[in-house]
Amino acid sequence: MKSTESKSPLIIWLAIFGLALIWGSSFILVKKTLLAYSAMQVGALRIFSATVFFIPFFIKRRSHIQPAQWKHLLLAGLTGNMLPAILFSIAGQHLSSALSGMLNAFTPLFALIIGILFYAQQTNWKQIMGIILGLIGCIGLLVAGKSFALDFNIHALWVVLATLLYGINMHIVKTHLSNLHPLTSTSGIFMMIGPVALSLLGFSGFFSVPVDEAHVWPLLSGIGLGLLGSAIGMLVFNQIIKWTSAVTASSVTYMIPIVALAWGTLDGESIYFSQITFMFILLMGIYWVNKSK
Repeated sequence: MKSTESKSPLIIWLAIFGLALIWGSSFILVKKTLLAYSAMQVGALRIFSATVFFIPFFIKRRSHIQPAQWKHLLLAGLTGNMLPAILFSIAGQHLSSALSGMLNAFTPLFALIIGILFYAQQTNWKQIMGIILGLIGCIGLLVAGKSFALDFNIHALWVVLATLLYGINMHIVKTHLSNLHPLTSTSGIFMMIGPVALSLLGFSGFFSVPVDEAHVWPLLSGIGLGLLGSAIGMLVFNQIIKWTSAVTASSVTYMIPIVALAWGTLDGESIYFSQITFMFILLMGIYWVNKSK
């Protein structure tokens, strides 16, 4: 395993910025793919594209997976990839990509809450403060309108549900799959949910949609969403952890909403000062949680 001395801080932070750009751009790619495809098709296309990418890795590493771990790979794939991909696509039909990106930052707080409630994870007052700030920021994002007026969008709850699933997924991976090399577990996860994604594509009529001028760019956006956001992004994240630590790699959490916000601004989305304010309150909560570790 490589140490931080083998890579300069510049290389490490360039990798973190690159990962933030990849994952922060996924929300605008969802929006562009939805121009021609349904939410189910967008989610399934994202997962299946990533599955194809991981096939060579799985062929080489499948022998390292124990029989008892296959069910955990499936569960991790559903909670960490398949279901969130569909939920973010459903939300993308009704929310700006910028707001989806902001709400996505709630993931590490859900991971902590689930750890405290169900995995006997120890906590302290700083983490409790972080959770409270994060909840204020999340609720604020759910109801923030122009000039701090209340403007609740119920479809934002799809994103909240997705981040809850992300939090559950983290504990599944940590508890049942931590003995596997990250590339082994990740490729195994996608091999388990890839057939589900392919079935959803067939069931939804994806293969009968013509690849014409109106569909080619949304199709490429969906494939790019899978290859970049779900495949290459995961590999880069794992590599950053190898170079440094999980805490350092988690720095990307602060940058993803900012990248999503930038893309939303460039795309002409309506973004309110109140949303930016509550986003920073949410990020402050995450900072307090990480600071206590």
